[in-house]
Amino acid sequence: YYSCKMIRFVVILFFFLYYNSLAQDVHFSQFNETKTLINPALVGYQDGDYKIQAQRRSQWGSVTVPFNTFSISLEVKNIIKKLSFGVQLLNDIAGDSHFKTNGVTLSLSHNTKVNSSNNISFGVLAGTYQRSIDYSTLVFNETENIPNNNIDFFDVAIGFVHEIELNMSSTLISGVSLFHLNKPNQTLIGSDNIQLPINSKFHTSLIYYFNKKFQIKPTIYYSEQGESRELIAGSFFNYVLNNSSAEMVVLRAGIFNRKNDAIITEFGVKIDNFDAMVSYDTNISSLNTASDYKGGFEFSIAYQWSVLKSVKSNEIKVCPKYL
Repeated sequence: YYSCKMIRFVVILFFFLYYNSLAQDVHFSQFNETKTLINPALVGYQDGDYKIQAQRRSQWGSVTVPFNTFSISLEVKNIIKKLSFGVQLLNDIAGDSHFKTNGVTLSLSHNTKVNSSNNISFGVLAGTYQRSIDYSTLVFNETENIPNNNIDFFDVAIGFVHEIELNMSSTLISGVSLFHLNKPNQTLIGSDNIQLPINSKFHTSLIYYFNKKFQIKPTIYYSEQGESRELIAGSFFNYVLNNSSAEMVVLRAGIFNRKNDAIITEFGVKIDNFDAMVSYDTNISSLNTASDYKGGFEFSIAYQWSVLKSVKSNEIKVCPKYL
């Protein structure tokens, strides 16, 4: 939305990525670990009562200044009856201009058991964000009058998830969500109104147990926002290495294809309540000449726990015998 001539390739590349990023949300390759960015109705889908998680992603380091994304979140399952709560802090810094997105979101989800094999969950999300840009590191052909270097906006999202137990060894989980229902303004040019398009998402996973030790989870994730499309398909694999009363160890892996963009490989381990995962994107897009097929490195670590709830003991009353 302003014309300029960049004199360095990395700055040209930044603006190419920057303009495209305006039509896309901040996202992670380990999308299964960032539930509030995928569907607020997924909040509370965990074993423990509480779950805290940190996640960091770095990409394009082989091409330009790395794009870094960091997230930390907390989820509380059944905080009030069947109502679960989540909060997430997000920080994203992109390219030479240090284009930043900082935000905090609050999510609520409600789970309802329809029958013995069906569950549905509804979720809502509300968040506040600030985006800023540093023009001092950019070089222009002529002086540009840009009134703002940051914007603040409010965001609203909703989601729905359906879980069905197909049989004793397989469960299907599917969901849809809509982000930016209020279409917040994204412009840095004063009076112009450039709205953030609604981001619609669909995801489905089939959890299948071959036996007590080996599980696969074929997954499809699709996102559409304005002119941008993202399709990821692949599978997770879990293998129980040890399941003794003293310690449970699960080896985790995954391989996915982000259409026309990257091959994503993931490896991790779950030891009791700790869960750690690393992944790497191998770039297969038209940018691979510049990137040398190098994409993004990402890791996540999570810890979940439960709190024993005290049970009120009732005194057993013995009824007298009447003969």
